[in-house]
Amino acid sequence: MSEEELYALLDARNIAYETFHHEAVMTVAEADELVPRLGIPTKNLFLRDDKKRAFFLVVAHEDTEIDLKHLHKQLGSRRLSFASADMLQDKLGLEQGSVTPFGILNDATHEVTLVFDETLAHQRFDAHPMVNTATMFIEMDDVLPLFKEQGNPVVFCDLTCKNIGN
Repeated sequence: MSEEELYALLDARNIAYETFHHEAVMTVAEADELVPRLGIPTKNLFLRDDKKRAFFLVVAHEDTEIDLKHLHKQLGSRRLSFASADMLQDKLGLEQGSVTPFGILNDATHEVTLVFDETLAHQRFDAHPMVNTATMFIEMDDVLPLFKEQGNPVVFCDLTCKNIGN
């Protein structure tokens, strides 16, 4: 799905959003310099388990410290690490720097679990619209049904893993 196709889908579903176009950004820090604060700023991590059999698209507030050594326990997975750029392209059709929860809409095999930090529930958040030259601001309650209808698992949890032991 392209940026334009995403906008068309959201428009067809009457899902409100605002988009701010900017030069390409590769990091949250770069986006902080260019993008207005119209929603919770997020970071996105594309992770895989140590056997490369389970994949997770993790979305959290940009300041959330995510401990990968403990996150796998929270998700009921094997140990986690970052997936490669090739896996990101293969599974979600995205380029590095453009990771977004909307990438789940490209997962025809429903292999990727979409994981949101629980602090994003019922909030307005930001996300790339498939490209890193724009940032979209959208309400979780408006877009969550779209994510769930895709057929991938969608979960909310405490990504800080404060309640997980060693």
